[in-house]
Amino acid sequence: MKLCGVLLLVLVAVPALCQFPPDNWEFPDRRIENNEDLREVQCRHTCKDVKALKRRMREMESRVLALEDAAQAPPTGLLKMLQLEGRIRELEQLLLKSNKPSKLQEVVKPRKDQGTTDTHVSASCAELKDNGYTESGTYTIDPDDLDYGVEPFQVFCDMTSDNDTGITVVGHDSEERMLVNGWETAGSYEKDISYYGASMEQIAALIKASKSCRQFLKYECFSSAIHGRILDLDVTYASWESRQGEKMDYWAGASPGSGKCACGETGTCDKANPRCNCDVNDKRWRADEGYLTDKATLPVSRLNFGDTGHEWEQGYHTLGKLECTGY
Repeated sequence: MKLCGVLLLVLVAVPALCQFPPDNWEFPDRRIENNEDLREVQCRHTCKDVKALKRRMREMESRVLALEDAAQAPPTGLLKMLQLEGRIRELEQLLLKSNKPSKLQEVVKPRKDQGTTDTHVSASCAELKDNGYTESGTYTIDPDDLDYGVEPFQVFCDMTSDNDTGITVVGHDSEERMLVNGWETAGSYEKDISYYGASMEQIAALIKASKSCRQFLKYECFSSAIHGRILDLDVTYASWESRQGEKMDYWAGASPGSGKCACGETGTCDKANPRCNCDVNDKRWRADEGYLTDKATLPVSRLNFGDTGHEWEQGYHTLGKLECTGY
């Protein structure tokens, strides 16, 4: 009777195991005990792997049938049952070991400050790369630690552009080249910038925790100036605003407070203009561009333009993603 009970247990367990996934499929970190648990297991293998598994399970079913025939011979039947149970346990352990976290989950490491054993999410993509993560993709970071400050948030990590470090990238809703036309008054065109997946407070924490940050900005102009004069008064038609909402008096590529574009600082502006290429303000396409790098004011929160009220006046602005490196 005991042998029959053991045999019945194996006959019930093996058909359920026949629906198990291959050795490296993902599933919850616990033993699978019923059909509902099995339905939670999600396949991420090819059809070839599935066919191979089915062949293996059919072989196990054949062994069970053979075991039924051998039930009349207790010593031999018992040996086969023990061998089959051992194989079942081996398969189950392999499945349990395959439950590995993906890079989209929070990446944590031990925190050793003040002798604690808590964990914290990496502060930036640069720290992640130093910890061995070399694949570009979306990761969760926390620039100011789990126990205080802003909540962790997701960013894109560029792990390949720079061999030495990972680049933390935060995108926004205004990355495409956008037309400015029909706005004559200085700053009358306004474009607010919304960043994906992070608040301004979270971005500020990232910038503070990073060694350097930058953001590309370009204005293509056709008879549309950045600076001008009306009735002997200086007018700033185009400007960008800091994360604090303050209008900046310089353009990308120039030094903070210079009131110039990149070419104005190097003395290379078109027609020897002292400030910007676009300030030539003639009926030719010109451009002023460069990177903003001042951590105290990044990222750009708004773009403002004007001097495009006449039908022949127009411009295009392009604002890149925020990129931060180091920690």
